[in-house]
Amino acid sequence: MLNERFFKSGDVKLNYAEGPDNGPAFLLLSAFDNRWQSYSSIIPRLAANTHLYALDARGRGRSDRTPESYDLRHSLDDTIGFIEEIIQEPCHIFGHSNGGWIGLWLAAERPDLVKSLIVGDSGLDVSRLIEEGKSEEERAFNQRFMSWAGKPVDELIKIFSSRYSDRSVEYIEMRALTFNQVDPGVYVDWVEGRLDLFFDGYDGEEVLGAVKCPVLVLRAENGMIPWEEVLWAREVNDGVLIKEMDGFDHWLGIQDGRESAVLSEVFNFLYSF
Repeated sequence: MLNERFFKSGDVKLNYAEGPDNGPAFLLLSAFDNRWQSYSSIIPRLAANTHLYALDARGRGRSDRTPESYDLRHSLDDTIGFIEEIIQEPCHIFGHSNGGWIGLWLAAERPDLVKSLIVGDSGLDVSRLIEEGKSEEERAFNQRFMSWAGKPVDELIKIFSSRYSDRSVEYIEMRALTFNQVDPGVYVDWVEGRLDLFFDGYDGEEVLGAVKCPVLVLRAENGMIPWEEVLWAREVNDGVLIKEMDGFDHWLGIQDGRESAVLSEVFNFLYSF
């Protein structure tokens, strides 16, 4: 359904997938250590109703590895170049987790490129994340992901088969393929507790306050956005729509067979303006 191609952002070759022209341009930006195939459950409906694009960030999927160049600003610049050179028109964006931060920053800095934005459970006040990221607990949590990155697929299948014994074979294989194609270097700032460097230039309050396009934030009940941050976000920008996703974790059902809920919210939002 989607065709894979490459795009050059400066000297960096980035992998992306493109679907048929079935509607408005729609860009899917992946979570921190994921590739576009991680969203295969929602791609068929999106591709059937939009002109879908899905971009692999540098160091993920088949995109080039760029050691020491994995800050959020690098992803922002890559995405700006991708929209300008490949999509060539303002687009709707769904950014999950890390992709949501890219989408918010993009909408704030280049409103001419973004028609609307759906933020999938991305922490909104990154100053909180920067402080939490200094803790030994958070650094150890991220070290575990770093230890998986780039390992052979068969080794990862063994690891995930044990860790996710209640999940399907398809889920385990997808996760193994995803982590096999992640550069361990993307985790360095997270493991070393220096998220101030990862988010350099990104001020959550300034970014959120500057966004003028329609924005839907999907907040998972067991996800990255605490309730007090919802109240904070509404004070910063009362035009942002925040939808509570009760009973869901950070993945919003995308990888556990409950993708119909997030798709319903996406299309209801797109059809609302």
